[in-house]
Amino acid sequence: MKGSKIFPVLFLVPCLYAQSTAAVMTARAAARFLDQATWGPTPASIAQLQQMGIANWLTAQFALNTSDLPDQPILASNGTSNNNLAPVQLAFFQNAVSGQDQLRQRVAFALSEIWVVSAVSTKPAYAFPPYWRIFRDNAFGNYRDLIRAVTLSPAMGNYLNMANNNKANPSKGTAANENYSRELMQLFTLGLTQLNPDGSAVLDSNKNPVATYDQAVVTSQAKAFTGWTYPTAPGATAKTNNPAYYTGQMFAVEAEHDMTSKTVVSGIVIPAGQTAEQDLESVLDALMSQPTMAPFVSRQLIQHLVTSNPSPAYIQRVSSVFTNDGAGVTGNLQAVITAILTDPEARAGDDPSAAPNPNFGHMREPVLFMANLLRGLNATLGASSAPYNDATLMGQELFYPPTVFSYFSPLYTVPGGAPAPEFGIYSTQTAAERADIVNAALYGKLDSSTTLNLTAFEQYQNNVSGLLDYIGSVFLHSGMSSGLADAATSAASVVSTPAAQAQAALYVVLTSSEYQIIQ
Repeated sequence: MKGSKIFPVLFLVPCLYAQSTAAVMTARAAARFLDQATWGPTPASIAQLQQMGIANWLTAQFALNTSDLPDQPILASNGTSNNNLAPVQLAFFQNAVSGQDQLRQRVAFALSEIWVVSAVSTKPAYAFPPYWRIFRDNAFGNYRDLIRAVTLSPAMGNYLNMANNNKANPSKGTAANENYSRELMQLFTLGLTQLNPDGSAVLDSNKNPVATYDQAVVTSQAKAFTGWTYPTAPGATAKTNNPAYYTGQMFAVEAEHDMTSKTVVSGIVIPAGQTAEQDLESVLDALMSQPTMAPFVSRQLIQHLVTSNPSPAYIQRVSSVFTNDGAGVTGNLQAVITAILTDPEARAGDDPSAAPNPNFGHMREPVLFMANLLRGLNATLGASSAPYNDATLMGQELFYPPTVFSYFSPLYTVPGGAPAPEFGIYSTQTAAERADIVNAALYGKLDSSTTLNLTAFEQYQNNVSGLLDYIGSVFLHSGMSSGLADAATSAASVVSTPAAQAQAALYVVLTSSEYQIIQ
């Protein structure tokens, strides 16, 4: 993508929506909401949300689908496989910094962290724009449709071995590959343990957790997924087992589909004689009927958007919407995202008089840290910008999660047992990298073509209090503690120029724990 100057944009012209008669939303409340729903608040987006109100803002965001990632050539200039994801990574950050469809992007990224495909093993760069579009296009759709789209994605087919997964051949001693069958249940839909609507484990009469499935279910369901192969490349002849090709959707080869009866989750029996397509629909029906899916998926989405340690009541309120959106529909992600962002627990901190909740919030994972930093500092990303390299230094290489468990496990806990997934990649080294990146942004250069515009911060010459109020409104929801304000004041007061004061105050704030944790 060509680099171009990025200007602050409004998602839609605010005058399209009438101002609510309800109490005007405070700047603090708007900034907190936007830190959960976008890649980061800006003065323009805060003002817009205050005028539109949450309901109208959500309606506008649900209607937007404007960001894209550029398709990549299959071959590099030397004729070998093109495994260079840098143009895709750059486009991702350009979208995050300036794209209008902020909520769709945030939700799509969260879903991609659940439904992992990694360039660590699925290497061709051209595989990733189509895979990412699945999450973009289904971010506000139905979870069942998302399951189906990912299941038939050739990128997932390669990553978890569902492509060219042929039925068992006793004469050759082969059996259906179980990788996708297992991870579909363990990581993408149900988890290992049956859950109550509030996310707590279902217990048997001996107070032991009840498993969602066993090995027999994995094996049987794997048979239901046999017979799918990669799309046929242009100009090629379709084969029973096509070579890897990542554009389009996998298709069924019935001769390689196991047509025997299968017993899947909850003892549901898929009848014999069905086609590969029919078996897939039967598996989807079985999965969507599981009450465990609602709290399992809802909890992870809450963690990515709002807080790492949601209360059981929060999980239950959201999972009830996942189960039934009010119109009898299960898996309506638009309704689920609305419930997550408007829940009383998510909005409790909007009131500055509310007592601080030390168990609420989540760390800015590196990709979110970089996007938020760039938006807040009015960045322009050029053709050679590489913010993805900075995210990698902090422990998160975009599109390269190290395992199927993603960049970090959703089950990771800090000492004491509190869930804190993002801390799974936080270390002394990555903490130092965060400070180094802030230092480079403010006092040097992030890279050869990323520029920052600190003019808005430099206007407060010799008015350190005004400067801190502005920094706090952009980066801390107007909630800077007195201790942090004192530290930033001290740093800014020993320098004299507007630029130096802005740099000093920003450095103290952006390297603070208050900024690292979104509350």
